[in-house]
Amino acid sequence: MRDEIKRISKLVAEGKLTPEDAADLIDAFYTNEERESQASSANAEASAPRAEGSEEPEGQSEKKTGTQTEDDNPFKSLIDAIEKIGKDASDSVNWKEVAETAKTSANKGFELLKSGIEDFSKGKFNVGWFGNQAAREVRLPLSAKEGDLLKIENGSGGIRVRRDVSESYVLAKGVFRGSTQEEAKAKADAFTLMVEESEHGVVIKQPSVPGVTLEIEVGLAVTMAVEAKADHGDVKIEDTGARAKVRAKTGKIVLSGLNGPIEIDSDTGEVYLSRSEGPSIAIENKAGIVELKQVKGNINLRSASGAVVLSECSGRTIAVEAVSGAVSVDLNEPVSGTVSIRTVSGDASLKIVDGCDARVTLTTLRGSAMSLVNLEDEARTEQRVTGKLGSGSGSIDVSAVTGNVSLSERNAL
Repeated sequence: MRDEIKRISKLVAEGKLTPEDAADLIDAFYTNEERESQASSANAEASAPRAEGSEEPEGQSEKKTGTQTEDDNPFKSLIDAIEKIGKDASDSVNWKEVAETAKTSANKGFELLKSGIEDFSKGKFNVGWFGNQAAREVRLPLSAKEGDLLKIENGSGGIRVRRDVSESYVLAKGVFRGSTQEEAKAKADAFTLMVEESEHGVVIKQPSVPGVTLEIEVGLAVTMAVEAKADHGDVKIEDTGARAKVRAKTGKIVLSGLNGPIEIDSDTGEVYLSRSEGPSIAIENKAGIVELKQVKGNINLRSASGAVVLSECSGRTIAVEAVSGAVSVDLNEPVSGTVSIRTVSGDASLKIVDGCDARVTLTTLRGSAMSLVNLEDEARTEQRVTGKLGSGSGSIDVSAVTGNVSLSERNAL
């Protein structure tokens, strides 16, 4: 079992499985291991010596066929198959459904798993839980009102919201999988899109359902605040002209054309924010690139792993904290407030325009500190540079533990 888990971790690193997919499969593995342990205990009890003269129950001898060998282990075969295919082919499989199938009754689960792996390893995706599917689209009008709240929760796919239509609507595009084509079609026919409309706004909820992938698209004719939550899928919000709050576990987040407080919370995935303005902009991402372009406001950004890039941005207060990854910040307005850039492992660079009024501190423990901007009262060592710009009413602090730090002027030749 430990060997299989190590191999799954490698598949995550190669991009063939997401961390969420890997967690589902490992959970299925442990469920199978417990089932095998219980079966072995039952077999051992059945094989215990009997009193002299007692008869073995009818059919018992046929049941004692031995334990499962390594070659018969469908989970090992599954990992073998995944390792042989490319990333694109792996992306086409609903691994959550595979894990759920494996955790059903022993006979049904293993038979479906074995047959699916055999075809899967040959590059066939039109059988079992790889291909028995039906598609369905549901489109409904929305009674969206100017300034109200649109709240969307999708546990089975992605979310897209855009404001460029004359009449508001919601469109759900679903793919429904089953162990048979009839089961998949029955799931599609029974699907109902849950929409609640009130005087305060619109709520669209789609819980996570095994065997269902659902993409939700909303077109708005009015300006609305948006709160979106997606467990497995991308989130895209365009030109809504209001505040936004986004929570995503896996998938890309792309936001643009917002105006108001912005809050982004991502576990694994890239984050892109552009052409937006708000009094407060809070972003937290555990793994993935974060890019901001033409964003104005008080920015508070934290990243555990991945590069952070801010270009053509501005704000009275800008705070960027990164654990692992390079940080590059480009500000297009003079600094007179607080700019703090900190990274543990990676280079950190800041570009500013003329006219800044701030104290400057550049420090690194293992790396070099460099300023290409003329500072008053400058003090310089290899790993530390201090000084000030203007009267020094604000502050610029750029630091790293392992990495180089630098300060330069925008558009400098």
